[in-house]
Amino acid sequence: MKEQTEKQQDEGRQEKHRMWLTRKKRSVISVILAFSALLVLPVFAWLYMHRSMETITKVNMPNALLIGAGDAKPIQQLELSNIDVSGAQKYKDVVFCVYSTKPGLDYHLQLAHTTNIGFSYEIDKASIETEAVDGSIFYLGDYYKKGSKLAGNYLNKETESNYATNAYHGKTYEEYSHVQKSAEPLYWKTASQEKLPDEKQKPDKNGNYVNYYILHITWDETVQNNKETDMVYIMAG
Repeated sequence: MKEQTEKQQDEGRQEKHRMWLTRKKRSVISVILAFSALLVLPVFAWLYMHRSMETITKVNMPNALLIGAGDAKPIQQLELSNIDVSGAQKYKDVVFCVYSTKPGLDYHLQLAHTTNIGFSYEIDKASIETEAVDGSIFYLGDYYKKGSKLAGNYLNKETESNYATNAYHGKTYEEYSHVQKSAEPLYWKTASQEKLPDEKQKPDKNGNYVNYYILHITWDETVQNNKETDMVYIMAG
């Protein structure tokens, strides 16, 4: 009788343990799904943003404008994920270009970014060089010389902070309203149109007419290596 009672108690403990494990497993799955939802929503939101950028500047689709890393290399090589903010150098320069096989195309450059990290951004004109010159930047196998800063304005920046207003919230997130302040992207646009080299100038070796730019990113001592993330988009149209 005693053995039967102990057996029943042991089975009861095992059943409680199984129920606890099941509840714990469900709890863990719920947390993972919750975080997944938080991660997925911004992705869809930025897809909406990317699609709706046409409302800011009419994109000229028949004559394709392309953006490349360095000297018209695949844009995937435009690497921004390896910025170390702990060193003495408080800036990073990355080179990109706008190019087309058709000369003389006009376009506005546009920059969109979130504000989770205390980075400041500017876009400078640049030229490609055959060899190193004073102050040149070596990027993806080529030398570039920095030119003048592009004039432009933020379209939705608060006057007394570095955060965005809600002017483009609907274009970015549609009706979704649970957005952190730093996840509301800032939109910047050149004050006047840029223009690709005309037909009087020779195209490059691949038949492209190219304009080069440097995205200059700066920060101060308050920015730390704390695994925060921002999203940056560069567009031409």
